Amino acid sequence: MNKIYALLLAFIVSASLSAQEFEGTFKDGNDELKFENNKLYFSMDEIGSPMTNKTGSGTYERVDDYLIVNTDAYSGERSSVTKINGTKKDTITVKVVDNQGFVLPGVLVESVTSSNKTLQGGVTNNEGKVLFIHHPKTAKIRLYSMGYDNISFDYDPKKDYEVRLIKNVIVENAPAVFKIKKLDEETLSVLFLSSDFDAGKDQQKALEKINKKAEKQNYIPKRLKKEYKPYPLPNNPR
Repeated sequence: MNKIYALLLAFIVSASLSAQEFEGTFKDGNDELKFENNKLYFSMDEIGSPMTNKTGSGTYERVDDYLIVNTDAYSGERSSVTKINGTKKDTITVKVVDNQGFVLPGVLVESVTSSNKTLQGGVTNNEGKVLFIHHPKTAKIRLYSMGYDNISFDYDPKKDYEVRLIKNVIVENAPAVFKIKKLDEETLSVLFLSSDFDAGKDQQKALEKINKKAEKQNYIPKRLKKEYKPYPLPNNPR
């Protein structure tokens, strides 16, 4: 009898765990979670950064009402720079475009030393360009624009640069944490709590800490709806 009871209990637990698994794609506007083969792809704004979607993917584990995603090295499109032969002796030009090649005005561009001290700073104009005077201590050029995957690169005084910024901030090789609740078969309640989670010595305590911070700031969970692929239309009979 005890053996039968144990088997029955194991079956109930297994069925319960199976029912808790997530699958499919859930979206709300630009926010998206895609569960596939025990991996999660996400593109969503983290609490405290409402204007910046963060994207990444990796295997995940569920701890009570939390998902901890162990993000992989990102394999998708990312920001890049193209070096062009310089046209002037005393200055360099940095031109910034988006992933479709359209110019991006208002991007902060800085020249920095090897110790990351800012030497010069400027904002791209309506043509997506900013000019810098050559400085012997310049080691790198770095760019920042909210909502984009920012970039820094080595400085060559003989070159001009065209920088291509990609939408969304990439999360990779770091634990990301979501608070998640299944409201029904088609709806998830989700809060993106952290893109760089530090579990420390007590993972549960660390999870509760970042959740309490979100509650204190009155962050409202997103409601993501499951997307279904449309059935193919039958061929018209002749």
